[in-house]
Amino acid sequence: MSLKKLKFRRQFLLTPKLCSKLNYWNYKKIGSKHLYVHPDCQETITTTNNKTGILLGHVLDPRNSDLTANNILESILKQSDEKGVAEVLYRLTGRFVLIIEEQNEFTFFNDACGLKTFFYTEIEKEVYIASQPFLFNEVIPGIINKGNRYDSFFNSEYLKTNTESWYPSGTSLYDGVEQLAPNHYLKTSTLKQVRYWPTEKHEINDFETSLEKFSDLLQKTLIAGSKKYNLALGVTGGFDSRIILSACKEVKNDMMFYTLKYRTLDENNSDIWIPINLKKKLNINHEVMDCQIPISEEFKEIYVGNSDMAHLNDWGYIAYGISKNLPDDTMAIKGSCSETGRCYFYKSGIHPKINSYEDILKYNPSWKGIPFIEERISEWYDEVKDHNTNKGYNILDLFHWEVSTGSWQTQNQLEWDIVHDTFTPFNNRELLDIMLRIDPKYRSKPGNYLLYQETMEKLWPEVLTEPINPLSPKEQIKVKTKTILVKLGFEKYNH
Repeated sequence: MSLKKLKFRRQFLLTPKLCSKLNYWNYKKIGSKHLYVHPDCQETITTTNNKTGILLGHVLDPRNSDLTANNILESILKQSDEKGVAEVLYRLTGRFVLIIEEQNEFTFFNDACGLKTFFYTEIEKEVYIASQPFLFNEVIPGIINKGNRYDSFFNSEYLKTNTESWYPSGTSLYDGVEQLAPNHYLKTSTLKQVRYWPTEKHEINDFETSLEKFSDLLQKTLIAGSKKYNLALGVTGGFDSRIILSACKEVKNDMMFYTLKYRTLDENNSDIWIPINLKKKLNINHEVMDCQIPISEEFKEIYVGNSDMAHLNDWGYIAYGISKNLPDDTMAIKGSCSETGRCYFYKSGIHPKINSYEDILKYNPSWKGIPFIEERISEWYDEVKDHNTNKGYNILDLFHWEVSTGSWQTQNQLEWDIVHDTFTPFNNRELLDIMLRIDPKYRSKPGNYLLYQETMEKLWPEVLTEPINPLSPKEQIKVKTKTILVKLGFEKYNH
């Protein structure tokens, strides 16, 4: 594949001005704006009821796999308001940006966790939309410049000490440029992000009933995805890939499975030997992909130029290894977003009391002292703290969903668009909602993530014949030592 085709791969730009630099992209005039879409970005456009709808990316309805993206888009355009659109989006899985144009008014939605990146800015009273800020400079060179936000982030101790650095969704590294956060829509007339979910009061549902719904929907998602895409699942020793693996039993012969060997991983690491053992026991088409190989200078140049947050020295090296191993037409499955339902920020299953945005900052204390990040966390907390807004959903569940996954994972998938598109089964609002309406004791660490264990037992019990996230020899010694000290009365267990 030519390096030119890799530049801004699978990205898009919606602009009031023509952009000659992107004349090799797919182009269409939408109202008063110009839409440029990279040739490798899936694109669906239809017009009905005097409205034009555009779906950029992939989408499916797990409960009706025969529906095409065009069918889904037509259903969306039949809705009379944003509430109706949200109801259609609730049941969908995918990675997409939805654009609705009516009489030159544009309304934007994104997928459940915002995994298809979406940034916007206003320049001379004209609105520009893009996958990431670098694209704005393709229209007006130099219009997006480094400023206080950028400097405070790239000069921070946080960046120096975090390999997978990120900042909260809903903002950006540049003044005047913002990102559309999950569970919100945007109109060009106001440029105000409007929350449209949650809509109903949160209640804890019966575990057995929820387990049935959850496992059924997850399995349907993998079956539907396998019908539409060439799927490949990355398998590790952890929970998220294992539960997705269990949902693949009926379609395993139509898929490939792989494990990435990256950073310092070797055959002694559980993320390597467990998948190898599972290959034999499950009879799946699995291979270990070497992502520790030297990276080419040409790939480096394209990679760092594709987004302003490119993690070249970590994700970039992994991406290069993927490019040398994974067939180009493959849709890679990721277990991301699942952590939202696994009480990520309160692994005890007991949600702490959150009294201020500073309590949120404690979960990433290195952010303190970075003004635009503190401002964004404060803004998000002020919006979601009201019970009429959060509807009783746990603040930290919403924080992981909207602020963490909607940024960290979104950036990862944007960067890896250079080598593959990504299918994320848990990127479905209905599936996440089912999880969040289950008592945390069934979906947290002390309960051994019973929701996951029971789902795997139900869908493909053989995936449990290998341990999940087993302790390393050093960790086992540490646990045994602490146990002895506790028994002798020198220490207490921390809960």
